[in-house]
Amino acid sequence: NWRVPPFAAVLLAIGFFIALVGVPLWGFRLVDEVKVRRNLQVLAGSSLAVLGGYPAWQALAAGGLLPQPSALGVYRSYIQSMEASAGAFAPGLTEQLLGLGLNLQALNRHEEAEAVLKRGVHVSRVQSGLYAADQIPLLRAEIRSLTAMGRFDEVDERQRYLARVESEALEGTPASIAAFLDQGAWAEQAWELRLGELETHPEHLARSWEYYRLAYNQSGNLFGEQSPELVKPLEGMLRLQYHFAALQRSNTGGSAFDKGSYRQSTALGGVYRRGEAVLTNIYAVKRINGSSAGEQARDLTRLGDWAWWMGRRSTAFDYYAQAWQRITPEPEPQPDTDDTTDTPAATETDDTDLAADETNQTVASTEDGEGGDPDGENDEAAQADMTPPEPEPVDDPVMRAALFEVSTPLPDIDNLRPLPPFTRDDSGPIVVQFRVNDAGKVTDLERLRVSEVSPTTENESDADASDAPQLETDKNDASVERLLRKIRRTRFRPRYEAGEPVGTDMIVWSFDLASPSTQGMALQPQ
Repeated sequence: NWRVPPFAAVLLAIGFFIALVGVPLWGFRLVDEVKVRRNLQVLAGSSLAVLGGYPAWQALAAGGLLPQPSALGVYRSYIQSMEASAGAFAPGLTEQLLGLGLNLQALNRHEEAEAVLKRGVHVSRVQSGLYAADQIPLLRAEIRSLTAMGRFDEVDERQRYLARVESEALEGTPASIAAFLDQGAWAEQAWELRLGELETHPEHLARSWEYYRLAYNQSGNLFGEQSPELVKPLEGMLRLQYHFAALQRSNTGGSAFDKGSYRQSTALGGVYRRGEAVLTNIYAVKRINGSSAGEQARDLTRLGDWAWWMGRRSTAFDYYAQAWQRITPEPEPQPDTDDTTDTPAATETDDTDLAADETNQTVASTEDGEGGDPDGENDEAAQADMTPPEPEPVDDPVMRAALFEVSTPLPDIDNLRPLPPFTRDDSGPIVVQFRVNDAGKVTDLERLRVSEVSPTTENESDADASDAPQLETDKNDASVERLLRKIRRTRFRPRYEAGEPVGTDMIVWSFDLASPSTQGMALQPQ
């Protein structure tokens, strides 16, 4: 009784015809006469088996002896007939195993799907070689089933094998860029899941950086050194610098990313310069490709966020000032009633100094040798040459409000946000209030309300009823205290008014720690 719209039915019919007739016939052109004869025998035998078996199956199902035919049953019947005709490694078997595995996935039968797809990979290796491209869809489907079952150590193993296959089969093609980006994202996720032994965890970050670097280089080779396609791997590199900084901080055992401890750590200094070089490259590539003044202000703000999160307050506030100036034109000068000309001359000198400072801050110093190259190894002169001149400020009140009207916890990057989701009101179960001063630090933090524990059910014993609320209260108190500690340690991008950082009034936020998305509390400059 399965029904589909007529248009979808036509598309399905065309797809089945191409897959079951067109693809096998096209494949016959790629092999010699002996293999063609053998493939035709396999195709004929399996097709006759299905053509004869399906009506017989339908007749037995009509008599109640078998269940109704299904897509899974057709696939299995076809696979069995192919194996009977040409053995366990029959030509075309991998395509049928992939189809069966995808259908099992659609029914959430992931354990069966994983076994079928794993067999398809093995058949492909025997038929086409260790790094044949037809393994890629099978491996990706297998990884989806393993992920659905939560078997992440096996996912990591299959991802590493998939990376080797893709590097050989997709070399030099645009598809290799997407493959590198996917592998980099997975290695980054493996770090967050802390897969493997404790001492091997940092290796996930190094592996992720290498994949993003390969994607960056391949994008430059295929699309040019100024292509917007470079931004995708650069964004991955930026996230990794936050991870590297948190790892280095934990290794050095410092108490904070303050200026003193930062300067004592060569490793943190290198991380900071690499992160600044990545952000500078993102800013330059976007400007070359015509980014708006608002987008440029956003990128300059991200440079400030990175510097402030790493403890470089003066550098951060320089970047914030540049971002503010990019979207806030200078006010009209007041009429000068004084006959002297000293004040205008001084003002012109100040503006000239500010413009020079903008250039120095926007593009990383050539003395550091970091430049636009994300690895910080190439001279920056070429990057500076291709960067267009600074545009005139544009009044953009919407972006100004988004960036500077409220204090923002850092890092302000998806998947790296330090606090659980919150609402800017008192509607949640946990309500706190605090201020953020003009340096972006939390003051006057106070807990206003925590929801009471839900009552016990009637069928609980008196002892359980008396113990459960106390245990739940203790657990809630511990979670709330952890949240308050994280808020205290979080650095904020300060509010700005008239181009100057200012403190906030009392801020009221509410949290729901029972939400599944509250597990992402990490990356604190503690």
